[in-house]
Amino acid sequence: MKKAFITLLVAFIALVEASAQYHSSVAGATKGTVTLRCTGYGKKAAIAATDAELSAVKTLLFAGAQGTPHSIPLIQENKEATEEKFKSFFSDFYNDAYKNFIESSVIVAPYGKNALKQKCITLDVCIRVNQLRAYLESNGIIRKFGF
Repeated sequence: MKKAFITLLVAFIALVEASAQYHSSVAGATKGTVTLRCTGYGKKAAIAATDAELSAVKTLLFAGAQGTPHSIPLIQENKEATEEKFKSFFSDFYNDAYKNFIESSVIVAPYGKNALKQKCITLDVCIRVNQLRAYLESNGIIRKFGF
């Protein structure tokens, strides 16, 4: 009975972990930047670090950073619909262009296995939000404020 309960509990935690939209939390903010603590997953450290950075960017784009001046998402439309509508833009953006808006990416927890035996890394990713917003506006992804 005890073993079945523990197995069920571990399965539930794994399910909750897998269904989370982004693995990030606010670590700090200024008027023009937001620092998010993000966990990235991957078979290699570089892949996991990229996953963490993309998680930070996607959090700002589609969820916002709660408790900061940037709590409202930059893109307030449905994520899937927006990515489908601007498929070529997001393909290029997620591939490499997002790096232009990352001010710093500092390792908090080194690459290794977590409690669920998943290979991951935790980074503090600082993003220049105002420049990201201007980039999205200039590419027609979002409208300028007030227009």
